[in-house]
Amino acid sequence: MPRSISSWAALAVTALLALASSPRGSAAAVSKNLLINPGFEDRLPGHPWMPAAWDTSISGLPTVFFGCDTFLVHSGHYSANVANVSNLLPMAHNWSQSVLVGKEAWGKDLLFTVWTRSNGVSGRAYCLLQAYRDTISKMAKTWGMPRDDAAQRLHINKVDDPIVDFGWKRLYFDDPETDWVKREMRVYCAPGVNIVFVRAGVTGTGQLLVDDASLTIEAPLPAPPLKVGENLLSDPGFEGDLNAWEFAVPPYAGLVVERDTTHAHSGKSCIHLETLQGPDYPRAPVQARMGVCQPITNRNLGGKRVRLSAWVKTDSLQGVAFLKVYSHGLYGVQQGIASEQFSLDTPWTQTSQILDVPADTYQLWAWCLYEVPVPGRVYYDDVKLEVLGPTPPPPTIPKPAAAEKAKKK
Repeated sequence: MPRSISSWAALAVTALLALASSPRGSAAAVSKNLLINPGFEDRLPGHPWMPAAWDTSISGLPTVFFGCDTFLVHSGHYSANVANVSNLLPMAHNWSQSVLVGKEAWGKDLLFTVWTRSNGVSGRAYCLLQAYRDTISKMAKTWGMPRDDAAQRLHINKVDDPIVDFGWKRLYFDDPETDWVKREMRVYCAPGVNIVFVRAGVTGTGQLLVDDASLTIEAPLPAPPLKVGENLLSDPGFEGDLNAWEFAVPPYAGLVVERDTTHAHSGKSCIHLETLQGPDYPRAPVQARMGVCQPITNRNLGGKRVRLSAWVKTDSLQGVAFLKVYSHGLYGVQQGIASEQFSLDTPWTQTSQILDVPADTYQLWAWCLYEVPVPGRVYYDDVKLEVLGPTPPPPTIPKPAAAEKAKKK
């Protein structure tokens, strides 16, 4: 006897429900959390409070405290916290976890979500998602040993370290006090990535609490289109809260990175870099670079010619200030031809650097730098990173006249 239309509809609904409840349907609907102990509920064996699978940054400073909290939690019984009470040495203090990935993640997006709560933060708290091709860290995790020991076992010297980041997304937030807030970061997992790091911490003073973290592999979102002449940088004039910018600051006393409202080239503000002098600020043992930067992760960057430009001003600077743009790709890191260098007293001057981006590039880093520790001040304003068009073809090299004559004979 033929079935009625309503019977066929009922069977179709039943089949769809069965498919949705099957293991394959569940995997498609909900991505697996790659983090171990994401809610900080499990203890490290033999330790009174350390959460299993998580690491803490190492500074050697007695002013930094890590712990687990049973009172301020987002869910479950525990959350993790990090607190810093001194800003004498500029350092980032964080909780972190590393995850090994392979071809199953290549060509997809990595999504890191975590709940945070700020308690008396002065400076910036942050969450960070990093995707690396890092042979040493991969093998250190596989072998269960420190990274330096793994490098020795692999016979890789520090100057030969092949580490390169293909994806980098940091979310800064500077509210002194917050309730629990869900933070989300996403990066494209480029071919070659073998280890992923998630972090949450502070770069100032105060306390950050962390709970219910998740790292999943998701369908990739389209890469943002690149328009010729469009500025790829956020807050290029330093008019905002500076949370779009990374601060590259070595752990030396007396280093200044701040928004300045008295020396702007345009608008109301610029960025001010300086090394304070005096008995309270001992000279650092070695010279290093300091500045501000932004990473641009976009797999459409390959094969483009880009230009980084900025206005720079120096005041009694006894070192040098300059721009740098780097491309990170499958075959390593490339950099543009060195830009002009500025010292002593320089009025506002525009400078630029051009880079032909290799085809394998997944990420660009745009830097405004100067060498520390030296007396003097540096100001940057109106920074721009733009695509000029496709990389021009290499010039044609004419054949020698003697070779042409021999060919005709």
